[in-house]
Amino acid sequence: MKKFVSFLVCLSCIPAFSQQTVMTPVQIAERNKPATVMIQATFKGRVSAVEPEFDNDALANLARQVKQQLETEGRFTTDLFWNMYIKAFCADVNRYMMKGTRTVSKELNTTMVGSGFIVTPDGYVVTNAHVVDENDEVTRQSFAQQAFQEILDDDVREIEGTMGRKLSEDEAKALTDANSWYFSQTMEVGSISKEFSIVMGISGNKGKITPMVIPAELVTQGAAIPGTDVAILKLTKKHTYPTIRIGNDKDLRVGEQVYVLGYPAVATFHPLISDESIAEATLTRGLVSAKKNMKGGWEVLQTDASITHGNSGGPVMNEQGEVIGLATFGSIDQQRGQEVQGMNFIVPSTIVYEYIDKANIEPGMSEISLAYEEALDLFDDARYKKALVKFDEIKEMNPSFPFIDKMIQDTKKQIDKGLDKEPKSGMIYYVGGGVVILLLILFLVFRKKNKP
Repeated sequence: MKKFVSFLVCLSCIPAFSQQTVMTPVQIAERNKPATVMIQATFKGRVSAVEPEFDNDALANLARQVKQQLETEGRFTTDLFWNMYIKAFCADVNRYMMKGTRTVSKELNTTMVGSGFIVTPDGYVVTNAHVVDENDEVTRQSFAQQAFQEILDDDVREIEGTMGRKLSEDEAKALTDANSWYFSQTMEVGSISKEFSIVMGISGNKGKITPMVIPAELVTQGAAIPGTDVAILKLTKKHTYPTIRIGNDKDLRVGEQVYVLGYPAVATFHPLISDESIAEATLTRGLVSAKKNMKGGWEVLQTDASITHGNSGGPVMNEQGEVIGLATFGSIDQQRGQEVQGMNFIVPSTIVYEYIDKANIEPGMSEISLAYEEALDLFDDARYKKALVKFDEIKEMNPSFPFIDKMIQDTKKQIDKGLDKEPKSGMIYYVGGGVVILLLILFLVFRKKNKP
């Protein structure tokens, strides 16, 4: 009998059979937010472009068409006329503007923002190539808008004088975007200096997440879309960083859930949001809508998860919280020039691994991130006292580890409420397949005992 008892005790050392756990959105966010970072690419230099001129005959014809359409429909008003006129102009700006004869040059100093994630303890960061590429079309348009802002503002004031009223916010943006795009088509970029950094959230005063800026260097970079659009940066500050676990996109099936973390500009830099809040990533989710092939012959994942400017390069996770790709590009309605949500694309982790291999780096979880995962697992199991011990250990390892103060506070609250559920016996661990093993062993033992 003693041998049988000791045998059962030894069974407590055997882990139960388990499959990969499906996480909740909360669990995915908690585990992956610390290593999701904002990428800042600052470009300085001198740019020149040919100032466009307007085709007055084409503009007069457009005005007649818009006026005739509204009168035919019986809904002509001056405001509606100008609104439709501006929309039609911006939707087909190439028809109404032409290359001029005057070249203008301006100094450039602008910062582009994207997202990324840390994949090694010493600070290698994955992002999109177009986030760090001065030749990307969106980046060039941003250059034009920043460098030639004075000219663009003059155009806005001129049309407002003709209209006899102020442009609405949407009208002004549409005009500025259209003019910036036209400038970008003839723009020449001289000697541009580039500086890269990341912004990550750290625990600050009273547990608030505050931004910390760390310089970074470009390690390797592919071509922007339609290229594979991956770049890798290396943080220059020596530190043990939080990391994210990379998974395999080939296991994904159409219809499965995916989760996107990143820094969409519309939310991150919203005028009503405090400055310190920019350091916390935003989570969105959706489905894998399709797997499609790019013209270059590589596979891309389509998703209906919300992805917009600023999300580029951010991690996309499966239901196990593993990165299966990075948010990359969306779809534009060619007639309206607006983003079409629900038609976004992900560069799969298969492609990301190609660049990781090229950079000769070994992705892996940092010791502090593994400890943080362990603490979160204990917290999720309501084993708050043990979770608090582990969170305190992490705090000692790195006092500014993202969200550590918040988790310590939340854990203490649960303990104070008497909600700790630390098991009283090791036998509680036998769940799922473990129970089957134990029952089978008991059956075999008693069968042997009763056998003649």
